[in-house]
This record gives sequence, structure tokens and C-alpha cells, in this order.
Amino acid sequence: MKNVTEYLYPSDLSQALILYAEHEESAYIAGGTHLAAESRNNTKRLIDITRLGLNEIIDGNGEVQVGATATITEMYSSPEISKVGNGVLKKACQLIADTPLRNAITLGGNISRLYTWVGLPVVLLTLDAEVEIMNLHGERKRVPAADHFANGGVKDGDLILKVRFPVRNAWFHSYEKFSLTTADYTWLTIAFAAEVKDGKITDARLAVSRITKATRLKAVENALIGQEIANIDVESLLTVLESSVDIVKDFRVSKEYRRQLLGVLFKRMIQKLQEETK
Repeated sequence: MKNVTEYLYPSDLSQALILYAEHEESAYIAGGTHLAAESRNNTKRLIDITRLGLNEIIDGNGEVQVGATATITEMYSSPEISKVGNGVLKKACQLIADTPLRNAITLGGNISRLYTWVGLPVVLLTLDAEVEIMNLHGERKRVPAADHFANGGVKDGDLILKVRFPVRNAWFHSYEKFSLTTADYTWLTIAFAAEVKDGKITDARLAVSRITKATRLKAVENALIGQEIANIDVESLLTVLESSVDIVKDFRVSKEYRRQLLGVLFKRMIQKLQEETK
């Protein structure tokens, strides 16, 4: 961010939008970690949104609303977050980076751009979360997480206000991240959720990132629906799983290794599901 010449604190959301629109090389900032990570950054005006009250975490009406500037540490420490997905969101927060970074990284920053290393998008996808966004005209919209990530995250000038997480604790939820150390970039992030009734899977969500862009694997989800928990055909599911992901290149590890890793973590989740629903 060597080109920055202005660092501004807007008094409210309206002023934040005006300040952004005034300068074509503007950027919003809260934690700032994704701005620091960008190799191409010509930003000259930074608009700090940390004083606009966007860090609230509210529980009510069957959902938990988390403000965009809530840090990962604030989320992890919040009792409301523990209610989301039987603690799966809390676990994801715990496994993001290290303590200094968790103190800086915000929810909005983690999901604003489709960086492959971020940890929360897969959880948003399996929880059917909604992202509330305001555009430069002050218009608000609620976007399903699946659409938000499919569209590449926020557009320039748009501002994430909050994320709404449905509280569906009747579902099974699981989250896994594989990395060499907690603070290292993940090699694979995966989240899984399933609704079980009368011993059968009636609905499912499976999402992966890092090996590909954050995405739901709907072919695997459809293959899971209707299967009896005690007799899940894991091998056939693994075949569907492998054919559903086009693994991207990574100079640190081979595609073959990550393909095997994907299968191992998925099987681990299925085993956990079977153990918890006996």
C-alpha cells in the first residue's frame, strides 16, 4: 500500500460511499490483511469502516447476524457464534491463521474476494448463509452465499454489511482444514453438513476450497441424499467426489496428493456422521 496518500474515517455509511465514489483509486479497509496481500495495489485513498458499528453479533429470529467488521477473534469469543452449526463456525474461526492475524482479519474481508486460502467461505456455503451488501447508490440486497461466491465476491464499491447465519442445529456439521501449521496457507479446506431423518440423509451440503475456488459439490450432495447412514456407499461417493473437482495447480504439493487428501478428509467426515447418528 505504498501509494496511499489519504486515510479517512467516515462518520456513517453514506459518507463512506461518497468518499469511495469521489476517488477512483479508493478501497475500504477494516483489518487490511487482504490489501496487504495483494501484489497489485494502486490504492491511494483508504476508507476505514471500523467505526461504523458493523461489528455487532446478534442472535435472534432463528439466525445469527455477524457484522462485516467483526474480527475472527471476536467471532471465536462470541457465545452466539457457538450456536451456529453446532459450533462449526467457531471451529473454522479457531483454525484461521494465528492469534495476531485473527485479531486483524474480519468476516467481511475474509469473504469479500475469492482468495483460495481463506477459511470461511466453505462454512457459509454449507450453512446456507446470506451476505448483506450495500452498493454505491445506497441500495441494500441480501445475496445467498452460493451466489456471492459464484459471482466472484463483491464488486468494486460494494460494501459488505453483515452475514446472516441460519441456526440449524438439527443438522450434522463438520469442518476440516489441512495445512502444515495452523498459520500456514491451507492445502485443502472442506465443510460438510447433512440433515438426517429416520436413519437416512434427506439433505446435504458439501463445499471445498483451496484445491479449487470455493464451491459446493452438488453432484456429491445429490448422491448422498437418500442413503442410509449405516450403509453409506463411501467408495461410490469417492468416485463422484473425484470427478466433481478440477484441482488447480500448486507449486508446493502435487494434484495427486491433494486428490488423495480430499478423499481422506471426506471419509473422515462420513465416519463422524455415522458415529454421531448411531
